[in-house]
Amino acid sequence: AVRGQVVPVSPTPLVLHAQLADGSELEGQSRITATSGIARVWLRPEAVRASADALSAIADADLIVIGPGSLFTSVLPSLLLPEIRAALAASQAPRVYVCNVATQGGETAGFDLAAHVEALERHAAGGLIDIVLANNRISDRSGVVGATARIGTADGDAVRLRWPPAGDRLPRLVLDDLLDRTDPRHHDPERLAAALLQIAERDRVTRRRSGGVARSA
Repeated sequence: AVRGQVVPVSPTPLVLHAQLADGSELEGQSRITATSGIARVWLRPEAVRASADALSAIADADLIVIGPGSLFTSVLPSLLLPEIRAALAASQAPRVYVCNVATQGGETAGFDLAAHVEALERHAAGGLIDIVLANNRISDRSGVVGATARIGTADGDAVRLRWPPAGDRLPRLVLDDLLDRTDPRHHDPERLAAALLQIAERDRVTRRRSGGVARSA
């Protein structure tokens, strides 16, 4: 699996920029992560090469995992590199987007599941994601677990499961109990790993039966 940020090769420092819904712009990861109403993000300089190790890892991967992490300041910046997008598009491995359990106060305040996916595909080109994996168990601050409870912290709320997102080619949605019972803002690592292994095994079975690449319709 390929997971985490990709470190690009660049002679000058990369700076993340964002445009807000009102048309204003700002730069810098720390400022962007604390700001709501983000319409789009981009990198400067734009002509930057991706790490050769990252491209090789993507080409060799049996399962590509995108996320979890801060949508605009962690997940998307790697996908803004043309070489990374091209490598993902060329891969025959299932491409899984793991949506965050909770919104982040600032950059994804008010985002539901569909909004996360729409932002991802808007920046990385539609059809890049085959499967979306999302948590369907939510806990409030008292530890009560249920499908409709709210986290209700200053850091964010549970991501609501609105589906489908806009677009002609919809990824397959997989829902599972991924919640960390000790911190309802995060995934439980073991539950998340088990869900991803299930996805990988299902893909292997589908490939054997079809004799080809398993892609969502």
